[in-house]
Amino acid sequence: MSKCKNKARLALSSLSAIPFAASFTLIAADCAQAEEPRYGGRPVYAEVQIAPPQNPMRQGYPPQQAGPGPAGPHKPEGDWKFTVGAATIYKPAFIGSKDYQAVAFPDFKVEYKDRFFASLFEGVGYNVVNTDSWRAGPIMKFDFGRTEDDDNPFRIAGDKTTALKGLGDVDASVELGGFVEYSFGPFSTSLELRQGIGGHEGLIGETGLNYKGFADLLGKPVMYSFGPRATFADSNYNEAYFGINQSQSAKSGLAQYSAGSGLVSYGIGAFAMMPITQSVSLGAFGGYDRLSSEAADSPLIKERGDENQFMGGLRITYEFGL
Repeated sequence: MSKCKNKARLALSSLSAIPFAASFTLIAADCAQAEEPRYGGRPVYAEVQIAPPQNPMRQGYPPQQAGPGPAGPHKPEGDWKFTVGAATIYKPAFIGSKDYQAVAFPDFKVEYKDRFFASLFEGVGYNVVNTDSWRAGPIMKFDFGRTEDDDNPFRIAGDKTTALKGLGDVDASVELGGFVEYSFGPFSTSLELRQGIGGHEGLIGETGLNYKGFADLLGKPVMYSFGPRATFADSNYNEAYFGINQSQSAKSGLAQYSAGSGLVSYGIGAFAMMPITQSVSLGAFGGYDRLSSEAADSPLIKERGDENQFMGGLRITYEFGL
């Protein structure tokens, strides 16, 4: 029985790299409908919010915001849209880590009529409101937690971090909540709130402002998006990822610390997508986040980490419809 539990824990910890990375890769580029009139009749392809995470917040980073996307260079026919691909990301080993790792993982998404969406990055949700200016609806996401051993078979470069030794594991959580987004011209602003069930059991919120545009590169239309973002959480969430109780202090050698509610991080993200063919597109993304006081004041970050967090990566996707 213990072997089964260990295998399950390894599986969850390995998956944590995916949504954690998505917190950056999905928060900067905004989920928006392609709006030719706003860009001189030239199509701007809809793209996911490229998370922060936090991810994101997977392992603490602000997660991506909700919504359908990406609609690639060619809108597939049919009510159902499918996107499959792969991504490689260079990122901190955990939220606040000074050690960096490269990870590679699969990317997939399912959409139905611009209403329902389900993906490893974006979670599962439904656009109850879906107009030219507004989108809103329920959202469910997963926080796969964190392991002190930093087990991750998706890692392709970089050593395991030892900074989490003695702090124990943070169990996986189901996060239930809602999102709302308002678009005006090339700008959009969004807010997402989610309550964790199990695991960290905290309340998480993300907000952001994005600018979307497009340019020509080598004769191909390139969609780009960038903007600021911020993540906040209650004391339950911050205690799970940044707090250090008496037992953890004794095992890790770090001083005790009680984290309250408040701003977790703030930063900026950017994303660009270029079509390779009618169905295949290539994306590049990057971001910077700075941890705020509740996270940055933790001895884990002060003694073994860094409040400045950077990331970057590439993704390639193939889209088709039914």
